[in-house]
Amino acid sequence: MKLRARLALTLGIAAVSLLVIMGWAQSRWHSRMRVDALAEAAVHRMESGGRERCEANPEGWPTPRRDAESRRRAGPRNHRLPPHRLFAYDSSFQSRNPASPVFPTELAQQLGTGNDVAVSRSDDPRRAQVAVRMPWQEGPCAIVLMRAKGPPPWFSAAVLMPALLVALVVIMVALFAAGPLVRRVRQLTESVRRLGSDAEAPIEIDGNDEIAELGAAFEQSRRTIEAQLASLRDREAALRNYIANTTHDVMLPLSVLQGHLVSLQQRMEAGETLDANAIVPSIEESQYLGSLLHNLNAAARLEATEGLAHRNTVNLNTLVERVVERHRPVASRKQVALEMAVPERAVELEGDLTLLEQALGNLVQNAVRYNKAGGHIAVVLRGDSRSWSLDVIDDGPGIPEEDRDRVLKPSFRGTEARTRHPHGMGLGLHIVSDVARRHRLALALGETEGGGLTVTLRPGLDT
Repeated sequence: MKLRARLALTLGIAAVSLLVIMGWAQSRWHSRMRVDALAEAAVHRMESGGRERCEANPEGWPTPRRDAESRRRAGPRNHRLPPHRLFAYDSSFQSRNPASPVFPTELAQQLGTGNDVAVSRSDDPRRAQVAVRMPWQEGPCAIVLMRAKGPPPWFSAAVLMPALLVALVVIMVALFAAGPLVRRVRQLTESVRRLGSDAEAPIEIDGNDEIAELGAAFEQSRRTIEAQLASLRDREAALRNYIANTTHDVMLPLSVLQGHLVSLQQRMEAGETLDANAIVPSIEESQYLGSLLHNLNAAARLEATEGLAHRNTVNLNTLVERVVERHRPVASRKQVALEMAVPERAVELEGDLTLLEQALGNLVQNAVRYNKAGGHIAVVLRGDSRSWSLDVIDDGPGIPEEDRDRVLKPSFRGTEARTRHPHGMGLGLHIVSDVARRHRLALALGETEGGGLTVTLRPGLDT
């Protein structure tokens, strides 16, 4: 059942029930008031001469003529009541008038319990019998029985018709008044249904009532779901790019590594004596392959989010020491001196430890990989937490000045960014540039005095 019809039906049933209860209460109240009025009229009539006439002639009281005269003398008050037939009885409920009916047992029981007025329905449901005990206790006219027209039964057309009419009016009013409410509910329903085909369409419901609050809750949920779906799409795209780039970029160094290993195997099968340097190209290629996988993973992570996913206090002194110690064995095998210098007091930075370590690792690794035997590399941290600088200095081949701006373009993407630079600078520096941008750090590439490359990281001007 529709909301509008259910509301109208509910109000109609409630109205009918309420009016029936009110009709029943009104009928009971009206019956009680009528009985009291009849009893009062009977006592007044008997005290206004009716007792004397009844006791003077109990066998024939009341006569039609005397009954009419008594009603005329009773005054205007009794004229408002319909004419009643009265019968007189003594205290034992016996009448001396042979025309009087037998006193009803029900009324006798009510009067026997101490009541002065008793009432019951007669054989004719349209008439009622009322027995009234007179103020005097003795004599043939101590109790008067009246048969009068009773009020209509409470469960009758006279009572129910107004209830049905009012219920009909209430239903019509409910149907009319529920129209705007139902339209707004339908509008909300249509807006929610559109989410399946047009998830970006906002849910808009006018007003400031509960329906508007429900619409606002739906809109908030829609935005939350949309943001979650966008995040999932970004992660899926980053995952696809990561897999594609990993497959593409790893194949070349993996093929080179396989070539070195095959060459070593052939030389060993030919009985050639191998020295320690024969395996160096394979080691270097495997190291490059490992760093490439780390960089691809970092690039995928950077593509999946904007800003920093994690933010903690990073100790740069500890970070420099850990990165240098990790790359020192590789530098030693290439006969490259790798040194570091940090201040006595810790330099701290709010940021993502994993990304910062990847960025610094890329700088040191590039300096080691593209340096020559007998070269030197220094990682120097200066200053304090408010003002500091981190320099990675080498005396290798460096980067031509015309290429420095291109390799440092922030958020540089695409195939070109994931291929090796003719001088070896590729994805690693792009990750360094992106990490610096997200931490609001200034990144600068300069020429080392005497030849080489100096890369400097320091807090940016907008931090």
